[in-house]
Amino acid sequence: YRAPQLVADALASCLPPPQRQFDIVDLGCGTGLVGPLVRGWARRLAGCDLSVGMLRQAQQRKVYDVLHKAELVHYLVTQPQAFDIAISADTLCYFGDLGAVMAAAHEALRPQGWLVFTVEVLANNDAQPWRLQPNGRYAHGRSYVESALTSAALVPRTIVAERLRQEAGEWVRGWLVTAQRT
Repeated sequence: YRAPQLVADALASCLPPPQRQFDIVDLGCGTGLVGPLVRGWARRLAGCDLSVGMLRQAQQRKVYDVLHKAELVHYLVTQPQAFDIAISADTLCYFGDLGAVMAAAHEALRPQGWLVFTVEVLANNDAQPWRLQPNGRYAHGRSYVESALTSAALVPRTIVAERLRQEAGEWVRGWLVTAQRT
C-alpha cells in the first residue's frame, strides 16, 4: 500500500523542510497512516473520517491534534480558510463527481494552500469523466481531474500516474495530484 507515502513524498516536493509550520487536514484519515509521515510539517494536524472505528485507531497513533467524525465535504465547508494543506490518500476514489470536494477544499484552504490527493486512473480511451468500477471505487480521467481543479480555482501543479496498492496480485494505478489555491 503506497498511497500514504506517495502523498507524503508529493508534499515534500512542494514544501520547505518540516518545522511544524503548517495547519494540515487529513481528509478521510482512516487509521491515520499518513499522519506520522506529515506530522513534521504540522503546527496543527486535523483528521476527519466517517468511521468511528478508524478514528479510534488513528487516535492511538498520537499524532493528530484533533479528529472529527464527519463527511469530508461537510467538514471542509465548515472550516473556511482554516488550513494551509489538505491531503487525502485513497479517499477521493469514493467520489465520482469531484466538483463539490474541490470547491470545498478551495474554501478550506488559505491563499497559496496546497491540496495533495490520489484517485484511481480511468483509461484515456474512456469517454466518461469518471466511472464506477466493479471494486466499488471510482476511476477518474486525467483531463477531468484537471477540469475539476480549475473549476474550483485550484491550479494543478502535478498529476502523475503511480501504482497506489496491490489488489489480487495486480497493481492499482492512480493519479497523484498536487494543486494550489492562488
